Amino acid sequence: MTRSATARAVRRADGPKRAPPSKLQQPPRYVAVANALMAAIAQGRYPVGSTLPTEHELCESFGISRFTAREALRQLLDAGLVVRRPRAGTTVIAKERRVPFTQALGSLDDLLQYAADTELRLLYTGTVEIDQHLAREIPISVGERWLFGVGIRYRKDDDFPVCLTRVYINPDFNDLARRLRSRDDAIYKLIEKHHKVTVARVEQQMAAVSLSRDDALNLKAKVHGPALRTLRLYYDCDDRLLEVSDSVHPGERFTYFMTIRKSG
Repeated sequence: MTRSATARAVRRADGPKRAPPSKLQQPPRYVAVANALMAAIAQGRYPVGSTLPTEHELCESFGISRFTAREALRQLLDAGLVVRRPRAGTTVIAKERRVPFTQALGSLDDLLQYAADTELRLLYTGTVEIDQHLAREIPISVGERWLFGVGIRYRKDDDFPVCLTRVYINPDFNDLARRLRSRDDAIYKLIEKHHKVTVARVEQQMAAVSLSRDDALNLKAKVHGPALRTLRLYYDCDDRLLEVSDSVHPGERFTYFMTIRKSG
């Protein structure tokens, strides 16, 4: 479909230029433009890897303002269909809207199942010296040197990023450094297997944050977009901290599902 044809489709969808019965029943203009672009992507008119029209070209094709064009493209970005990069334009990365990853949370088993349902692909491994900023967030003494890794977590049936994770591993397990990249299971299971310990409890903190520029680029998400940060601390039965995972999830890609029952 040409750009003008896509624009005509939106105009037809808008119907006759009559005043609607209620303004509440009429979606914003950018929604109609976004829906037309989504349909064009789904039908292969803009295949994966291709570049969408610029904001200026969308303004001319659809007869819309720059603000409306920008909001329409943001809808596609939030849906996980495109990625936007400076000087590279808006590139199509998927044909269909991504369904957010949903994690049920009712027990420790549910929490640990998250690692089984997803795959953490480490981009970097090494060591890090704990500074004052990090020591304020996790119970590790300043100056200690822990194993460290940064990676992207994916659903096992999808190559679209769920979150970016930074992992800190107790120096008692330094011998695992060479195994981190080649492992085929969760890191906590690697610790359990090779050091005969068991995760007895996990403390979890959640907070609303905005994506930093670097994290957003790695996650193919919007810079400074809303995100959920989860900080998990894994302890053994002796209250020794085994591992810390610090993850940021783009807001539209992750959902917690929790069931709480009344005691008694």
